Amino acid sequence: MTLEINPTEHPAPSAQELRGESTNVSTGCVLLGILKSIENELRKRHHLWTSGTPPTPLWFIAETERNVFLWRTSQSLDDARKYSFWVDIRGLISKRREQLSRPQDSNPFTNPLWGSGTLDPSLVERERDYLDALEDLIPNAFRRAETLSRASESLRLEIAPEATRTVVIIPTLGSYPLPAEPIEP
Repeated sequence: MTLEINPTEHPAPSAQELRGESTNVSTGCVLLGILKSIENELRKRHHLWTSGTPPTPLWFIAETERNVFLWRTSQSLDDARKYSFWVDIRGLISKRREQLSRPQDSNPFTNPLWGSGTLDPSLVERERDYLDALEDLIPNAFRRAETLSRASESLRLEIAPEATRTVVIIPTLGSYPLPAEPIEP
């Protein structure tokens, strides 16, 4: 039995589509789930942290940003499925550095050891070192994570073209709610 595909009914994807350039997500962004997988793998292989208590992972900070977005738009975690959360890695690292420049003992978002006593300046320095290591990996590991993210989103849309999601780039900028723009198939 031979399967024949009519190329006019199912044209081959263009190189641009294969690279995921049909999405409206800017360069340097990765899907939140892929960031978590890549960062956890890099940590497991000791490419990011080798000794002592590891700093807060970037994916955790991104998930916190996602949760704040949902909360400020009067939504729950169940509503997260309506969105495609992309992380601007450089933007989130920059935001985290800015938070660490003005830590507050009583604020869990700026104090890596919130609830464990006073803020130790060495912990802030350790997290800055961790962010430096992440930035060093952007040209290699995270460039590939971006490609993987675009392929994953393209595949999801190919499987269920009607299941468009609103793109939210973390860290979110401006006021809430953000304009809704679904990813183009």
